[in-house]
Amino acid sequence: MPLIVEPDGRGPYAHPGPGYDFHERTVSRHLVHRASVSEVFLTGWQATGPYDFLLGAQWPRLHGFYRVPGDRYHDPVLMAETVRQAGLLIGHAGFGVPHGHHFVMDDLGYALGPDGLRGLAVTTEPASLMLDVGCEDVRMRHGRLVSLRVHVEMSRDGRTIGHGSGQLRVITPASYARLRGPGPRYATPLHPPTPAAPELVGRAEPTDVVLSPTLRPDSWLLRTDAGHPVLFDHALDHVPGMLVLEAARQAAQRLRHPEPVLPVELVTSFERYIELDRPCLVRAVREPVPHGRQPDGRRVPVRVLLIQDGLTAADCRLVTEPLGSPLDGPVDGPLDTPLGGTPARRDAQTGRPATPDHGNTGLPLAS
Repeated sequence: MPLIVEPDGRGPYAHPGPGYDFHERTVSRHLVHRASVSEVFLTGWQATGPYDFLLGAQWPRLHGFYRVPGDRYHDPVLMAETVRQAGLLIGHAGFGVPHGHHFVMDDLGYALGPDGLRGLAVTTEPASLMLDVGCEDVRMRHGRLVSLRVHVEMSRDGRTIGHGSGQLRVITPASYARLRGPGPRYATPLHPPTPAAPELVGRAEPTDVVLSPTLRPDSWLLRTDAGHPVLFDHALDHVPGMLVLEAARQAAQRLRHPEPVLPVELVTSFERYIELDRPCLVRAVREPVPHGRQPDGRRVPVRVLLIQDGLTAADCRLVTEPLGSPLDGPVDGPLDTPLGGTPARRDAQTGRPATPDHGNTGLPLAS
């Protein structure tokens, strides 16, 4: 397996020394498929085994888009974007996937740790994280990476704040062109319809609302504003995966309005590309409490489907928790309870030991 190497004008290095600072600077934006440096959250990495890596990440004290009402906590959805970036970086730097190749994700998810929102408390400094990443179901063909699953344990000040998982596949430029069809792929997006009222979906600005109301209280049209500086950080020929997660979060918030809630667990399976030039319907419904879990009025499971051309394009399952829950206690400084061991790798939604799903034959959403 290729060594992890950071592209650096001062010369590459493979094994950071004892004084290496995992949070000194961001990694190359190209390694995480971002155009804006400000949207890069990974800050360092090191290979710790054939399929294991240690990554640094940092979240700003206040992000322009991923933010929580009251600004007391970091947005949990940042965990999903951090897992996404971790998978891309490891694909490029750890397994040598060439630039220009496409990554597609079959699924992406996260779950907060036992501290709940306390682990995401905004303090007087940016949130510096360490990511313990393990790769499973690694498939190679002719020395090239074909697919893998990443499991990520996130810690802050030595304490686990949560975990995430994502299944990625690699597609060559030629295969991607065949997959997406001949001719220009950058279709003109539909004009974004009128947004829902921001306060109904947990947003402050209409430009950040990704749902448009319909005649049904549990259904909306997806708003794909290709000019959004974060959700459309760079040109795409399809709806980006993080827009899907944002639609699920806003739909879940709308179901629980006026109570402000946050998605403490979220897992999404991507079935096919969502095209920019055709309407996409977003439907949400409260789900019964999963088998084996005790009913809890604070934690409400929600399922959100994104449907285009009559077919399910993405299936999102969330667990929402009120912003003012009992775990919503103030934290004035670094988390000071020592980490009591690394949890087993588990599914971000069910908490059960994770097992790769080889049965998904649908077309995934590109990352």
